[in-house]
This record gives sequence, structure tokens and C-alpha cells, in this order.
Amino acid sequence: MPVPMNDRDLELEEPGNEAAGPSASRRAQLRAWMLRRRSILVRVAIAIVAMTAILLFNPSFFGWGFAVAAMIIAVPISRFRAYAAAFLPYGGAWLGFTLLRSLADETGVQLRTTQVTAIERTMFGGVTPTIWLQSHLFDPVHIHWYDYVTTFIHWSYFFVPHVAAIIMWRKAPDHYRRYLIATVITLGMGLVVYFLSPAAPPWLTADRAPQQDIYRVMANVGRHLNSSLYDRTYSALGDPNPVAAMPSLHEAITFLVFLFSLRAGWKVSVPMGIYAVAMAFSLVYTGEHYVIDTLVGASIATYAYLYSGRWLTFTAPIFQLVNRRTAPLIPHAPVASQGTGLGD
Repeated sequence: MPVPMNDRDLELEEPGNEAAGPSASRRAQLRAWMLRRRSILVRVAIAIVAMTAILLFNPSFFGWGFAVAAMIIAVPISRFRAYAAAFLPYGGAWLGFTLLRSLADETGVQLRTTQVTAIERTMFGGVTPTIWLQSHLFDPVHIHWYDYVTTFIHWSYFFVPHVAAIIMWRKAPDHYRRYLIATVITLGMGLVVYFLSPAAPPWLTADRAPQQDIYRVMANVGRHLNSSLYDRTYSALGDPNPVAAMPSLHEAITFLVFLFSLRAGWKVSVPMGIYAVAMAFSLVYTGEHYVIDTLVGASIATYAYLYSGRWLTFTAPIFQLVNRRTAPLIPHAPVASQGTGLGD
């Protein structure tokens, strides 16, 4: 027996309503997508405002502004208080390091020039690796593809460690705390060496030590890309202390990130190991550091990694206080169960 149809059934059968269903569904999906992405759009807007304000205040703080903007975009607004509690010490450590590093050449301690080059030659049978590499690979008239690659690897130091810190904080807070302590140890030990034994990089010692000229590949590449832009950028963001070359903090921090990636599995640790080696090669080839600078930097990072756990016990009350004030915004998980967080 046929069932009588009501007015609602007749409306659904009308041809004009067949397209209304999919259209309404698409509009609903679009609204849902906008709601999900609204927080991201708000964070992007806040990041742009913060970046603009920092640049207007001091153009030389471009690096800090970029780091702040990246972190604002990466962190949900609901976790901003936890983010601030976690990264204010991190940012303070880097800011303090930058300010103190600029004073390392004001102590009156004699600059090490011939001593470093003498050690380098002794290590490599009378050959300075930077000179050997540049004599075989570098042509100041013709910039090769690997000149760009090594320069960009060098520049990547200004954001890769901070991205790694954000990833660890979001996925493995306990490991982030250890990474924070290890970073402070690495920066602190680097400052001690800077003050006690200031040393110039290869490109700066070429005219002071008994050796042939060494090119600063980064400057050649930057001026080849855009000379005026590179000069303006470097004048604003340039090294606050060009004679603070021993140890290489570029290699130290990069190697520290590699060490923290070891528990994340080979898919993360192998690329990070290659990256650390590539960083060392790039620093030596481009004339930014001697090999011994990178070795000392890696050694300091290893010490910081191995002993950061012990130092963490001394600072545990501070972290517990921060956790109580920011809970439940900071997720907690056992160290052994989450790895480093870089590969999770």
C-alpha cells in the first residue's frame, strides 16, 4: 500500500532543491573551515603587528622580530600564557648572550690570530683547511651553486634551533626544559671562552696572520644576490663582535639540536646529523670559522647535553612553580615515553 507523501517530501523532490543541498553543504564546510582557521589568522595578524613594531623600534632587531613572529604564529592563543612562561627564559638567554658577546673584545685580552692558525696547520699537516677548500672550490668571479648552499646553511642557524625548541616544547615539554638548560650552558661556556681568549675568524685574520687571503664567501654571495640590500641588512644585523669566533656557536647549537634528536628515531636524527656536518663544512669553507672552532663548539654542546640533566635538578623548583601557575595549559608527559618530540 503506497504511503502518502507530505509537503516536505514534495519539496525535496522538486528539481530546484537538488542543487540547494550541496551548495548549503559547501557553505557550511567553508564556515567551519573559517572557524578552525580563525585563530591562525588572528595569530598572523598579531605577528605582523609585533614584527612591524620591533622593526620601527630598532631595525637591528630583525632577527628577534622574526623569531617572535614565528613563535606567535606557531602557538595557539589558548596556550599563550604557557608559551610566554616557557620562552621568556629562552629569549632572555639569547638576548643576554648577544649583549655580553658584544663586549668580549673590550677586555684588553690579546686577540688570538697566529696562535689559532698555527694550531690549525699543526692539525692538518701544515695546511689550513679553509685556504685549501677555497683554492680548490671558490672563484670570486663566478659564484657556484654550492656557494649559495653553504651560505644558506650558515644563515639557517638563525631560525632552525628556535624551530626545534618550539617543536620540543609543544610535543615533549620535559625535553624542552632540558634543551633550555643545555642552551644556557652552551651559550654561557661560549661567553667564557670569548672573554678569556678572543679569536678572529679566518676571513678577518687573513691580513693579520702569515697566510694568504681568505675570502668571506657569504659577503660575495650576498652582494651577488643584491649588493645594496646585503650591505644595508648586514649593517643593521651584522655580527656584534666579529672577533668572537672561538668557539663556533653556530656549530655548537646545531650539534646540540642533533644530540637532542637522537631519541626521536633515525628519520629525524640522521638528517639532523647530516645538517650538523654540513654546518661545520659550510662554516670552514665560507671562511667564518676554523675547524678547531667547530670542534670546540661541538665539544661544549656535548658537555651541555650530557650534564643538562644534572643542572635541571637544581632548577626543578623553578619549573615546578611555573607549572603550577600555568597549569593546565602545559601538557605533561614522562620523558621516556615521548622522546625528544622532534620526530613525534
